[in-house]
Amino acid sequence: MSTKVVLGLVLWLVSRMVLALDTPQSTQSIFPSVNSHTKSQGAVLSVYGAINHQAIAPLFKAYQDRYPEVTIHYTEANTRYLYEQFLSRPNSRPDVMLSPAMDLQFKLANDGYALAYDSPELSNVPKDSHWRNELFGFTYEPIVTAINTDILAGEALPQSREQLLNLIRSKNHLLDDKIGLFDIQQSGLGYLAWAYDGQQSRSYGRLLEAFGTHQARLYTDTSAMLTALLKGQIFIAYNLVGAYAYQWSQQYPWIKTIMPTDYTSIIMRTAFIPRDARQPTLAKRFIDLLLSPEGQHILANQSAITPISTKAIGPYSREELSKLPHGIFRPIPLGLELLIQTDDAKKQLIYQEWDNAMQPVPHNASSVSLP
Repeated sequence: MSTKVVLGLVLWLVSRMVLALDTPQSTQSIFPSVNSHTKSQGAVLSVYGAINHQAIAPLFKAYQDRYPEVTIHYTEANTRYLYEQFLSRPNSRPDVMLSPAMDLQFKLANDGYALAYDSPELSNVPKDSHWRNELFGFTYEPIVTAINTDILAGEALPQSREQLLNLIRSKNHLLDDKIGLFDIQQSGLGYLAWAYDGQQSRSYGRLLEAFGTHQARLYTDTSAMLTALLKGQIFIAYNLVGAYAYQWSQQYPWIKTIMPTDYTSIIMRTAFIPRDARQPTLAKRFIDLLLSPEGQHILANQSAITPISTKAIGPYSREELSKLPHGIFRPIPLGLELLIQTDDAKKQLIYQEWDNAMQPVPHNASSVSLP
């Protein structure tokens, strides 16, 4: 992103965001309409999301450029919290729900909470990125490992899960309490990524054993884990969202981000419109923007998030992602198989296996919850 674009976006954020109300679990921000200086009251679009406000702000700006009369209320939180709030507070549901926890989003859509919408922009994205015109994938993001290279002391950077295990064995007690993971019982994305590992990785059991033996720290969001990695509180962060980790690697060269070469899981952030949305027309327009060439271009150039479209061009496009070292890309399918992960009996088996292995040391201090 150019300096001019960054400066313009910062100025827009300052001028538009008149309220940011933090709670321990979420941040609520209001982006006033461009016409907020007039006496007439415009419409309000309510959005729940697990995307940090810096990344989603360019999309909000583009939306308000199209519809200057609309004010946007944005609630940012981790994936599990958004899911639980959606179910427990039916009178406060948003107009648009955004989350990378594909299984939780799919369950809500399959349970009848999503409004079907035949967007004219669906032709811009792959056919397997949307389900029943109710759930729409709009990003293509790797699940990665990040390492503070201070722990290496001259050793090679591990490129695969097997090499990561070898590093953990080699460093042994130096890594006690120095490995960071998502708390899979508190993070929807953390649970999804870990459950998918269980299906794909032959090293799954050995990784779990190693994480438990070394008393891995558990986090509820990416931001807290990356901050701990930067400060040297942990040296390894496993199963992070690639978009955020790569940004930190660019800013802090001693933080290295790795797409494992044995395989690289890919998640899609998905969006749906609740059936009881107060502003379904405004919500449909936002879905259109997400899926449009303009929205996909914004993701690839301003939001630093890889878009789902293979046609989008920019420094964070799928083409540029494929140029980085990686294993076989294995996208988590957006389909009925996701319901297996949300089955209560299946979850309890995974939770029990996790609890039996882990000796958790919770570290969840973070003012902003990212997935």
